[in-house]
Amino acid sequence: MKDTWYQARRMVITFARKLQAERLVYSTAGNISIRIPGDPELLAVTPSSMQYDFLEPGDVPVVDLDGELVDGRTRPTSELLMHTLICKRRPEIGSIVHTHGKAVMTMANLGWTLPPILTGLCEAAGGAVYTSPYSQPGTVQMADYTEAALRDRGATFLRYHGLLAYGADVEHAFHTASVVEGACEVYLTLRQLGEVHELPAPQVEWIASYWRAQFPGAPGPIPPPDPLPGPESVLAP
Repeated sequence: MKDTWYQARRMVITFARKLQAERLVYSTAGNISIRIPGDPELLAVTPSSMQYDFLEPGDVPVVDLDGELVDGRTRPTSELLMHTLICKRRPEIGSIVHTHGKAVMTMANLGWTLPPILTGLCEAAGGAVYTSPYSQPGTVQMADYTEAALRDRGATFLRYHGLLAYGADVEHAFHTASVVEGACEVYLTLRQLGEVHELPAPQVEWIASYWRAQFPGAPGPIPPPDPLPGPESVLAP
């Protein structure tokens, strides 16, 4: 087994277990793909219907971008087409993380947009997170129907399903998925309280530029805007 393949498989297992630890998935739900360093036409992906706690590197399939099994003793995730097609169309993407957390599934069911309510959300996802039209699991629709919502954004809610997040590598993709789950919890609470406030657009654009800067060849973050006017005094008398 190539060392890069082994390391990618280990990373799939590590982050699959992190998904469970943070309650971003339940049982065998959700999936992860990682583009193998040095082999950009290959992905290491979670297997189908296997408990993450018991995975070993040999259980993690390696597939090409046409979805053909290259190495491994298990079947790849049933949502493989989503991973391979998006990675084929978007060579800057190094990893995709698909989650089924309670908060993102709530947003996905309702078809809501998560507005830019927190600085961390803008940094992790590039701004507001939109809901994509319903796509039948395991079909090309999962790549086609999410394309618009993923333009200049690191995540989208899959209608009636869950969340799709991506990044230049698995660390960024997982970070996006985790932060979006937490931001959804905050947003749903704010809706119950009756007040939702968004960051001003110049702040969103500036903070979101840090998300864009993760990708190879992307420009660095833009200069910060002028600070927002605050109260006359923020110091205690």
